[in-house]
Amino acid sequence: MPCYSFRSKGEHIGFICGDFDDACTDCGAPSTNLCDYPVGEGKTCDRKICDEHSKQVGVDIHYCPTHAKHWDKFAREGGVKKDLGNVIPFKGA
Repeated sequence: MPCYSFRSKGEHIGFICGDFDDACTDCGAPSTNLCDYPVGEGKTCDRKICDEHSKQVGVDIHYCPTHAKHWDKFAREGGVKKDLGNVIPFKGA
């Protein structure tokens, strides 16, 4: 039975043992998120990521380390304001 180490900000905070299907692709810890980066045709990356390897970029929107780099570059180069500045937030019922 495998054991998984939990890390936060680079420090070990605990562990859990068991057979888990949803392990982080980067470190093997239990995944808490799927990468929400859009990859086309209405699909997202869906890479399994733990809290340590997730970058939250919006409400319940997380990117894996690879796509977080793309997002950071997009934001740094003004893409958020230029491309997303005129998006009207959805206000559900």
